[in-house]
Amino acid sequence: MNIVILSGRVATDIDSRVTKDGRLVSHFNIATPTGFKRNKEGKIPAEFHRINAWGKIAENCRDYLVKGRQLNIRGHLSNNTYTTADGKHLKFSEVTADKVEFVDLPRSSKNSNSPTANMNDTAISLDGAASVGVPNLQDMDIPASDFGIEVPF
Repeated sequence: MNIVILSGRVATDIDSRVTKDGRLVSHFNIATPTGFKRNKEGKIPAEFHRINAWGKIAENCRDYLVKGRQLNIRGHLSNNTYTTADGKHLKFSEVTADKVEFVDLPRSSKNSNSPTANMNDTAISLDGAASVGVPNLQDMDIPASDFGIEVPF
């Protein structure tokens, strides 16, 4: 079975676009803690995962996710390749989201037309996840290179 479950915080801005065939896709990265023990600098080590979402899930991610927002993702792992302009073949893995659960209440929304009252309907509390929580991005050990992921789509 190819099932991925991640709990973390949005680490990058949401990049949404419409494909040639008219489908909406949103891409973003999330940071997940690799444990809860702090390193010498007081940071919690983190891993970064590239996420893509399609259709209604992509629309909700575009409208309601902001950097730092806590979420849970259930999806599947995809291994992909692409060719750079200079002919190099590069491989990368990403998670295609089948379900995105917004764990915390949003701090703000990119879509200012969205009524705040409706935003509470999108935030859900999960047993155990909310009480344990995910460290804030400022508390995670985030190498600057993790934000410079270049994938041409």
